[in-house]
Amino acid sequence: MKIGACLAVSLSVLALILVLASFHGVDPEIPKQTRYRFTGYLSWLPELDGFDANELDATLLFNQILLLLSSYYAIKWAYNPPTNRKLITRFYSVGDRDAISIPTTDFDRVLATYIVMTLLAGLTIFLVGVGKIWVAVGVLHNASEFTILVMLGSGGRIKSPAFWPVLGAYISIITITCILFKYPYDALWFKGQGLVFDWALIIEFTRVYIATIRELRLGGANRDNLDELVVENEDDPIAHHKSYHAILNHPHQLLLLVVGAVFHVAGNVVFTVYKFSFFALLAFFFSYCITYPAYTYFIYLDLHVTSIYPQKRYYLPENPWWKVVTIAVVSIALAFLTIRIGA
Repeated sequence: MKIGACLAVSLSVLALILVLASFHGVDPEIPKQTRYRFTGYLSWLPELDGFDANELDATLLFNQILLLLSSYYAIKWAYNPPTNRKLITRFYSVGDRDAISIPTTDFDRVLATYIVMTLLAGLTIFLVGVGKIWVAVGVLHNASEFTILVMLGSGGRIKSPAFWPVLGAYISIITITCILFKYPYDALWFKGQGLVFDWALIIEFTRVYIATIRELRLGGANRDNLDELVVENEDDPIAHHKSYHAILNHPHQLLLLVVGAVFHVAGNVVFTVYKFSFFALLAFFFSYCITYPAYTYFIYLDLHVTSIYPQKRYYLPENPWWKVVTIAVVSIALAFLTIRIGA
């Protein structure tokens, strides 16, 4: 295991070094800033080929309507969890047989908050454009992603009270540095650190899905014989409750998190690579129309639907130091690679 750990860390660091080395000799074209049409402030967005203000406003309006609806229902469902224990999903930690299972209600609430922060970030984009002023709100979107990653890495909850000062320090540092850095370093700095979280979410959501599938097939981290726990009693009143529908393919609802994260990154990658294309910007905004409704639908399924088991479970994979380091370095490498492709 020590050899495997060292190999994983070494390969991830090597990948990061190779990506950074690819910047050598590159003379990227720095986009000229434009002034935002409503405020006159300098924006991080360049002059876009094929720009149409009417199409942009229509896209933003559609985007905000979906985010508003997603935010409303996500908050409504996450902060009014069901009292029926069969509807409550619980996190189990793989490899820790003594760990106490954690309800996913706090995770759902953080996910709902993430959707709301994204709504506010989108609304601010429409009002003041993407630039230094927007950072004060946009950073809350990234802070929500950071919180989700910490929860998944610590058993499904925030264990340490030190997390909140760290989160506050992160928000302050990103905001202050973006204010002080000159263009284009402010835009690159904000874009880069945001991409790290975006890639990390794909990795973590995928790991949770794979770990849950594996543990359910093997009998669970606590070695329950889950095959003997399947509920097949058709007289079960819960199964016939008009609001509750059995999930026969549990835990595939976790794929909603994976798909949402993939579309979010895809939108970012497209606009990063084709930064002068107006249609790439539209694709970026349309990706939000898939990602955040998908997250909201996940919250609904997590809190309103039963499974074939008497208890719904998600298994969180083990996170020894070398896995944490590997995932962090790989996410940083992928963020730099995204920027490099668009250079």
